[in-house]
Amino acid sequence: MFEPRDLTLALEDLETVPRGLDLVIALHGFVDAGAAAEAAAAAVLDTLPHRPVVEFDTDILIDHRSRRPRMLFNEDHIEEYLPHTLTLLQVEDDAGAPFLLLTGPEPDWLWERFTDALLELHDELEVASTTIITSIGMPVPHTRPLVSTVSGNRAELIEQYSAWRPVSTAPASVIHRIEHRLHPRAPVATFTVLVPHYVGESGSAGPALAALEGVTSATSLAFRTEELRQADREFQQLVSQQMETNEDLQRVVRTLEARYDAFMAQSSVKSPLTDEDGSLPSADEIADELERYLRERRRPGSDPIG
Repeated sequence: MFEPRDLTLALEDLETVPRGLDLVIALHGFVDAGAAAEAAAAAVLDTLPHRPVVEFDTDILIDHRSRRPRMLFNEDHIEEYLPHTLTLLQVEDDAGAPFLLLTGPEPDWLWERFTDALLELHDELEVASTTIITSIGMPVPHTRPLVSTVSGNRAELIEQYSAWRPVSTAPASVIHRIEHRLHPRAPVATFTVLVPHYVGESGSAGPALAALEGVTSATSLAFRTEELRQADREFQQLVSQQMETNEDLQRVVRTLEARYDAFMAQSSVKSPLTDEDGSLPSADEIADELERYLRERRRPGSDPIG
């Protein structure tokens, strides 16, 4: 039987890691609409100094048949094999403040032991607070600011930033288990960005930006987001160009905008995600034209979005 520490390999002497840092968790897998967590973590690691501290054993935690590692085949040989990595890193933000970042694929196996191992590290490193970022697809318009559902035990963040507070039963992920375990023992907040469900993997950087803004709200950490902002501007411009000549798409987006605005103004409409009768518009009804456009943009030989 695996003990929690059997799942980790210390890459650095943990005594060299400062105590009392904030922890940011950005896992990708089951729930990561618009690649919000994955792109946010990539932006952090591409622009800020960092060093790996602990690596989790993905050979035990990841189902490689369902999420296969990548390899590079070069004419007649395998030149590179790229295994999954699930790593805890020490990072310096744009102002030089250190923090911890856990990023990589969500484990498929041994959720409880993985959570136990993470909480042991949490206690050993005397983590000050934990902020988790994730995202889900929702029928909201791309023309409005992305909002989040905030959960956890930090009431001030929930009160200020949680735009949608549903009561629902849904499939869980490891991050939900981590939040649930941390809730009675340490500060924790999860920012779930509500991403237009027709965006998909289209190249919009907005979800990653919103996720990092949530982290800044919770921790005051500063990030370099210039490239993400430029990518998001380019995406918005491309979509706006398509909308100029597509009346059906304009009508659909106006409907979403009206529903969103009514909800944000606390009108009698219970949610920006449903019709007045409570029904959820289908993806085809909301985004057929935009999905087709984005799909064409992604075809070989077309210009990439973002």
